[in-house]
Amino acid sequence: MSRFEIDPTHLSRETPIRFPGPAGELEGLWRPVRPDRSPRGVVVVAHPLPTHGGTMLNKVVFHTARALHHDLDLSSLRFNFRGTGASEGTFDNGRGELEDVRAAWAEARRRVSQGVLVAAGFSFGAAMTLKAVTRASQDGAPLPDALAVLGLPLDRYAIPNPFPLAVPIAAVHGELDTFTPPEAVGEFLESWPGPKAFRVEPGADHFLEGSLVPAIQFLSHTLSHWL
Repeated sequence: MSRFEIDPTHLSRETPIRFPGPAGELEGLWRPVRPDRSPRGVVVVAHPLPTHGGTMLNKVVFHTARALHHDLDLSSLRFNFRGTGASEGTFDNGRGELEDVRAAWAEARRRVSQGVLVAAGFSFGAAMTLKAVTRASQDGAPLPDALAVLGLPLDRYAIPNPFPLAVPIAAVHGELDTFTPPEAVGEFLESWPGPKAFRVEPGADHFLEGSLVPAIQFLSHTLSHWL
């Protein structure tokens, strides 16, 4: 048993995949639910800012996908935004990346058509996930069943406030985050129209160093009551 309290016998292997994106093929890592488990749906996890080294191999992204797969019996997909790793296209400063998120949702739903869709993201990936939800709503497209965000950088990306959709959200933020103070995230979530849960990790920075275990356990525990 690891320090994340994950039984490795409950994990299946991740498989490299490629799938269509709006700016070319995107690469991802797909982990299906084991055949002897009853799948409850799928989680898609978006990574932090590519221009600052963010990829789908980021530690927060890896452990979020792994824990929600294990704890909630969700297949998982983590993917690289356009221009990152082997994904085609070029960085679009947040304009096109929200469509990459939607493409990843579509691929996840193509592979797992039944059950819930959890949309998750860390930092830039969290912002793109929320923006993708609003765009999907405007297009009349299906929405995720729940959101899980870590280190939401509110001060850097224009996210509607109040948020227009009542999608359940679980959010975690470091007390010492220098990109967006936790108070700002708390105020943003006060007007959230749907179920919400917010946790501030004491003494943690934006990357949740030293607090990643309880942060992800909070997300997993919260989602388990909603899904």
